Amino acid sequence: MLEQLSHILTSTSKLNGEIALFGGILVLIFIISFGQRNSKYNTVLWSVSLLTAVLSFALIYQSDAIDQPLFNSLVLLDSLSIFAKKLVLIATALILIHIKVMKYDLEGEYYIMILGIAFSLCFLLMASHLLSMFVALESVSLCSYMLVAFNKKARNLEAGIKYLIFGATATAIMLYGSSILFGLSGNLSFEGIKEALASGSNSGLLLQIALIMVLSGPLFKLAAAPFHIWAPDVYEATPTPLISYLAIAPKIGGLFLIYRLLGIVAVDHTFVLAGVILLSILIGNFSALAQTNAKRMMGYSGIAQSGFILVGLLGLEITGIRASAFYMSVYVFMTAGAFLMLDIIEEHTSSYEFKDMAGLSQKFVYFGIVGLIFMVGLTGLPPTSGFTAKFLVFTNVWEQYANGGHKILLWVLLFGLINTAISIYYYFKIPYFMFLKPPAEKAFDRQVSVPQIVLLTLLAVGVIALFFAPQWIQNSIF
Repeated sequence: MLEQLSHILTSTSKLNGEIALFGGILVLIFIISFGQRNSKYNTVLWSVSLLTAVLSFALIYQSDAIDQPLFNSLVLLDSLSIFAKKLVLIATALILIHIKVMKYDLEGEYYIMILGIAFSLCFLLMASHLLSMFVALESVSLCSYMLVAFNKKARNLEAGIKYLIFGATATAIMLYGSSILFGLSGNLSFEGIKEALASGSNSGLLLQIALIMVLSGPLFKLAAAPFHIWAPDVYEATPTPLISYLAIAPKIGGLFLIYRLLGIVAVDHTFVLAGVILLSILIGNFSALAQTNAKRMMGYSGIAQSGFILVGLLGLEITGIRASAFYMSVYVFMTAGAFLMLDIIEEHTSSYEFKDMAGLSQKFVYFGIVGLIFMVGLTGLPPTSGFTAKFLVFTNVWEQYANGGHKILLWVLLFGLINTAISIYYYFKIPYFMFLKPPAEKAFDRQVSVPQIVLLTLLAVGVIALFFAPQWIQNSIF
C-alpha cells in the first residue's frame, strides 16, 4: 500500500505543468462561484487563464523527458509528449490573447473549457494505455462540445449536436476496435499490446480492422475524412477565437496519438493511412473551392490540411514524424493568424462572405499584406514556413518510395502536389477580394487597432521566420 502511494506521489511530482493547469481551473471555478461581477470580473478571469497557460508552459519547458511510465503505465512522459504539450499551450496562449485584442466578452465558463481542453490534451499526449487514452480523449471531446454549444443560440446548438453525434459515433467505433486489440493481446497498455502482438500469431486482417477502428477517435480530432462532416458547420457557428482553438489544439492530440497507435500494431498501415490522406485532401480541397463564406472555407481547408499533416506518418520513419511535427508547429501560427485576420475583417464588415471583403486592403494596406502571408503559408508557397512544412513531408514520402515503398506513396506525392496548386484558388480568394475588388461606398469607417496589428504581425513574422530558420523548431523536436 505504501509502495503504491509512493509511486503515485512520485508520478504526480513529474506533472507540474498539468498541476498548474488544474489549479488554474479550480481558481476560475472559485472566482465564478464567489467573485463579484463588476467591471474587472472578465479581465480577472482572462488574466488567470493566460497566467495559468504561461506558467504551465514554463513548467513543462523545464521538465525532463524521463521516458518512464507513470501511474502504473497509464501515461508515459517522454520527449514526444513534452514537445506536443508545449505546442498545445502555445496555441492556448495565442487564442487567449486573440480573445483580448478582439475584446470578446465571454462567460467565465468558456475559460474553464479552454483550460480543460489543454489539461485533457496534456494527458492524451502522454497516454500509453487504452483506458487513459479513452478518458483523455473523451475529456477533450466533452469540453469541445460545450465550447461549441454553450452560446445556446439555435445555430450553435445545431452545430454542437452534430459535433456530439459524430464524436460519439467515432468514440463507439474506437472502443470496439480497442476491445478487439484487448482480445487479441490480453493487454491494455500500449507496450503490452505491442509485445503480445509481436510474439503471437494473430490474423493480419483482424489487426487491420482493429487498427482502423481505433484510429477513428484521433481521426475525428483531426477532422480527417471520413470523420470530417461536423467541421464546416461547427466552424461557421462557433465564435472565431474558439473555433481557431478547436481547429488547432485537438489536431495536435490527434496527430501524436495516431503516431503512437500505429507503432503498437505491427501491420502494414500504408494503404489505410494513404486512403485517409487522399480522401481528406480530395474532400477538403474540392469542397472549399465552392464556398462563399470564409469560415466555412477554413473548415473544409482544415480537412485538407489534416491530410497533409498525416503524410509524414506514412512508413513510421522518425524523419516522417518530425516532418509532421514541424508541419503541426507552423500550422499553429498560420491558422491562428488566419482566424485573427477573419475576425478583424468581420469586425469591419459584419460578415465572413468573400464579397463583403471587397476593397478592405485598399484602405488598410499593411493589414492586407500581413493577412496575405497567412494565405500564402496555408497554400504552401515560399517564402513562408508552410512551404518548408510541405517540402519536408513530401520529401519524406519520396524517400520512402525511392527505398522500395509501395506505389501508392507516389500517388500520395503527386496528388498532394496537384492539390497544393488547386488550393491556391480558394486561399487567394480573400486577398483577391481585399486588394482587387472596389470597396462599398460606406465601408470601413474604423481603424484596425494597434493590439490587433501587433498580434497579427507577430504571428506573420513567425510564419516567415520559420521558413528561413526551421531549425528553431527542428532542434526542439524529440
